[in-house]
Amino acid sequence: MAFLGFDHVDARVRSVKSVEGFYDRLMPALGMTEKTYSLIDAEGNWVKADATRYNIIEYYEPEQAGRVACFMGFIEDTQMQPVGTRIAFRVAPGELDEWMKRLQEFGARNIELSENPQEYPAIFFEDPAGTKLELLGRKVAG
Repeated sequence: MAFLGFDHVDARVRSVKSVEGFYDRLMPALGMTEKTYSLIDAEGNWVKADATRYNIIEYYEPEQAGRVACFMGFIEDTQMQPVGTRIAFRVAPGELDEWMKRLQEFGARNIELSENPQEYPAIFFEDPAGTKLELLGRKVAG
């Protein structure tokens, strides 16, 4: 058996609409330019949704030949409380200063550069709902 990589992440948010504007700016900047809407109804059934009635949004990388697109989903859960789990996205090394500016424009909260950016080049921040996120500017081994 072989590990084939991560398929997707589903993050819980108290209100999809409260974070949608933030993610509509962040996710395309990270290359996830395709967006879809979904709905889980009161009975827990998945229902085809549109931009008027939904409680899930998903952001996808554009499909690439021979590769299944990975995605990041945000599911509404009115009981959600932020936890210590942090979701990290990789960005190009050397771009952290520019990302710091963009995160402020996007509406990120509690933006901080890592204590030792030479050793661990990262920005820690939160979305408007308090979900902990990170941009990591580390080179890909290879």
